[in-house]
Amino acid sequence: MSAPTFELKDFRQPVVTSLGVILGFLVGFLGQWVTEDNFALRSVSDGLVLVGCSVGALLLFAALFRMLNPAVPSESALPYYRATLKVYMAGLAVAFGSILVSAFI
Repeated sequence: MSAPTFELKDFRQPVVTSLGVILGFLVGFLGQWVTEDNFALRSVSDGLVLVGCSVGALLLFAALFRMLNPAVPSESALPYYRATLKVYMAGLAVAFGSILVSAFI
């Protein structure tokens, strides 16, 4: 019995699309928030949202870079993209977790 083959094309497009949508939401949210006339970091909650969304966006950009990196040898593609999935999930957790936690602070 042979090991299942890993086809990157089956995973790349959905991940890149979801990253674009999520990054668009984060950048739109932060862009609208920080350009308000009365914008100021007035509480710990505000700081948590700003830092969490920024760190989350950086992690998601790192996942996007890793997903689009063409220089991954085929023999190490599966572990590489498993690590990319962890970066992607960490970016989601940090960005949306900070928004969720700030609602209760």
